Amino acid sequence: MKKITFILFALIAGTTFAQNTSNATAPVKAEIVSPIGITLDAGTSMDFGKFTKSANGDATVILAPDGTPRTFSETDMEIVAYATGFDVPEFTVENNALYKVVLAVSTQPGSEMTLTDLTHNLGADGGNDETGFIVGGTLNVPSTATAGAQTGQVSVTVTYE
Repeated sequence: MKKITFILFALIAGTTFAQNTSNATAPVKAEIVSPIGITLDAGTSMDFGKFTKSANGDATVILAPDGTPRTFSETDMEIVAYATGFDVPEFTVENNALYKVVLAVSTQPGSEMTLTDLTHNLGADGGNDETGFIVGGTLNVPSTATAGAQTGQVSVTVTYE
């Protein structure tokens, strides 16, 4: 009988002193990255080239960011034969993690023409992790534009997603 009493006491005591809490741990991780950077690739610019304006009215010249030749909305616009051609700006992103691209015109090309419909070759404006991209846009050329060189600037901003 003493053995049974001892066994019952041991079971009751073990149950009475059982833990009702438990702990676990999780690892903590962090990584510091350098600030995102962007540079214009040497020798590139948004250059619509030399062309004649349309006699049919307002027109557009489109530079696509996919490397295709520029397009003119009016068939009477002509490329000047001695012109150097056209160019699209290429940008390199440093510390390429997921980033977002924001394009804006910071100054218009002269007072007569406007630059609109800015785009890039990365598709949607988010989640890009490519090391670089190309920018294109549409130059709106009014029929009243005067001859001469006109310049402006495109602002390109990249931010981490």
